[in-house]
Amino acid sequence: MSELRRDPITGRTVIIAPERLRPMALPLETLRGGSCPFCEGREAIAGREILAWRTPDHPHNGGGWRVRVVPNREPALRVESHYAEPADALFQRLGGLGAHEVIIESPDHGANWSTMTAYDLRVVLWAWRERIRDLRRDVRLKSFLIVKNVGAAAGATLDHAHSQLVALPFVPQHLEDERAGARARHDDTGSCAFCAVVDEEVRGGSRLVSTDDNTIAFTPFASRVPFETWVMSRRHGAAFDEETDEGLSAVAERLSDTLRRLYVALAAPPHTVLLHTAPVGEADRSSYHWHLEIIPRLSAESGLAWDGGIHVNPVAPEDAARHLRDSRRP
Repeated sequence: MSELRRDPITGRTVIIAPERLRPMALPLETLRGGSCPFCEGREAIAGREILAWRTPDHPHNGGGWRVRVVPNREPALRVESHYAEPADALFQRLGGLGAHEVIIESPDHGANWSTMTAYDLRVVLWAWRERIRDLRRDVRLKSFLIVKNVGAAAGATLDHAHSQLVALPFVPQHLEDERAGARARHDDTGSCAFCAVVDEEVRGGSRLVSTDDNTIAFTPFASRVPFETWVMSRRHGAAFDEETDEGLSAVAERLSDTLRRLYVALAAPPHTVLLHTAPVGEADRSSYHWHLEIIPRLSAESGLAWDGGIHVNPVAPEDAARHLRDSRRP
């Protein structure tokens, strides 16, 4: 069984999940095409349906879907588990409480975000929102992560378009650090740090990939890796699951455009997409701003990034943004 463990020095929490080693033994080639459990017609193999967007004339757990959500077959965390008080003051075991779900983003095995329509992506974002809304009802869960890995170099073991949702009974350190910085800025200025960044990126333009009245895509000033790109709503909102249907449609348009530019500029790079959204509670409503981070995996992480937390980026974000602006959608 999985369990959460807290590092006695840093306080960092990790998930120890021995059962998740099993799928890593399967070569990626054996999981493609006809063997893929995520393809339409193989719903029984993928698992029981938690949520789906499908036409009314198709049955639950059957075909005819555009997006389908199922439990992860080897979950890192489980809602049936509990979040324990540590019995050992130094080596703290905290149980295996959480949730781990898979969002199957298309019935088409060959689909990817650069070829899917903005409407297709809007349906994916809808599934993300609805699952977080539902999981928030469990008062034990405090934060929600969505991760999409594309390509073996990014850690994907299946090449069928999908993303994973993990619900946690605590706030992970990376989000806690982001929240703390945002709160400090808000305390000093009375304004959202993310909104201030958006305003400055629009005003300056050198790191701007594209924008309109509702959304923005830009390469962050302190980009950690080449061509790191953020996609955001320009309307302030802390929690992704509070986004409106119209807001999801606008973000999907920007996301579609951005991914197509990245695929043209970098020849279909392996990459990770991360959703950052505020945890449960009211404390971050004024200071936090949900956003999507697109992280191309163009090279292995350096020792500085792994051990020192210091990323070395050989491509200036201004140059990356210029290249993406000049990239034409196929």
